Amino acid sequence: MPWWDRRTCALVAGACLGIAAGTAGTARTARAQAPVQVRHDSIVVSVLTMGPGAEVFERFGHQSIRIHDLTTGLDSAYNWGMFSFEQPHFLVRFLTGDTKYWMQGFPSNWLVSVYRDSGREVWEQELSLTSAEKDSLWRYIKWNAKEENKWYRYDYYRDNCGTKMRDVLNMVLGGSIERAVAAREHGVTYRSETLRLARAYPLINFGMDFVLGRPADDTLSAWAEMFVPMRLQQLIRTIRVRHSDGTVGRLVRSERQLVVDERYKDADTQPRYFAPALEVGFAISGVLLALCLLPGASATARWTIATIGTLWNLLAGVVGLLLLCAELFTRHAAYMGHNVNVLLATPASLALVVLIPLAVRGSASPGVMRAARSLSILAAVCSITAVLLRWVPPLAQQNRPLLVLSVSVQAALAFALWHITVVRRGETA
Repeated sequence: MPWWDRRTCALVAGACLGIAAGTAGTARTARAQAPVQVRHDSIVVSVLTMGPGAEVFERFGHQSIRIHDLTTGLDSAYNWGMFSFEQPHFLVRFLTGDTKYWMQGFPSNWLVSVYRDSGREVWEQELSLTSAEKDSLWRYIKWNAKEENKWYRYDYYRDNCGTKMRDVLNMVLGGSIERAVAAREHGVTYRSETLRLARAYPLINFGMDFVLGRPADDTLSAWAEMFVPMRLQQLIRTIRVRHSDGTVGRLVRSERQLVVDERYKDADTQPRYFAPALEVGFAISGVLLALCLLPGASATARWTIATIGTLWNLLAGVVGLLLLCAELFTRHAAYMGHNVNVLLATPASLALVVLIPLAVRGSASPGVMRAARSLSILAAVCSITAVLLRWVPPLAQQNRPLLVLSVSVQAALAFALWHITVVRRGETA
């Protein structure tokens, strides 16, 4: 996953020192040996897997390919997770799914020390590759590291630091990794993996649960699971591959843990938000019903209902609008599209942000009150429709916590508005 910008300058500085040292060492070796040729049997290729960190963007881990030439002394780790906030139009690119990342190498020992200092675990898996496969891998990495080749469009799930490394290794092995794991499934989805890894941040996690659409609930093959670096590490541990020389054997020759630190260890299961969502939904709806049903409800009670309703619909309207834009105008639609949660947060809710305060005023006109009641009832009906769609297989979505929260609040708000604008004022609906 991405290497965060605040460390980019330090990483680049360290990389320059390491590359300069490696270049000087290589030059001395070239003068001492003839002809100039890399002895690929002396190269050790390994996968470095970095565990979760403290920040939400670090919870998904990170991965690099380590190239250690025992003859020349070159020892660099190459990753595809580099980006910078200083890039032109970064925010727009991030929101539209057109973020530009790049590939870069760093001195391996220095990179491991950075992760050690930040309290993140690091594993190393030495790979069993033939000389031809090492040669192919090393030539590709050097080509990919060039300025004109290093850039790519990052995708959270399908084109990140883990999948890039997976694809490169699969390429030099003639597709053996994909053939070894593609038919396997472990019942995980993009949604379940996202919620599992980010469970230390409940509110952010709840928001990510909301924006992920129906495609995020499809069961992943083991091949697709490798978008999570820790999954890739686990899956390649025992697989057997066919090499370019026709031999068959285990891909991982040996494994060791370079940094042991369990402060940010990833969870085994995704969090359960149904009970908390039910409690919050019932609490808000209970307050709304109590305010409108208590005898002698005052202007204070009406304005309290209006405040709750306005804030709720402001949140729902903004989120719904963003969700709609994400599906229609960005590249996030692959996993945010076909999202029935748009029925829980309709852009029409933005109109209620204006109408609810106007409807509870003592001087409110009948037309304003009817408009507020009608849109509030429409929002409640949309929420109930989202519940019914769970019984339509092509549209069924894993959103029970969101449903129980939204339906209870929307229904209570619709009833409260009807009660204070019709029953209390003796008007006809």
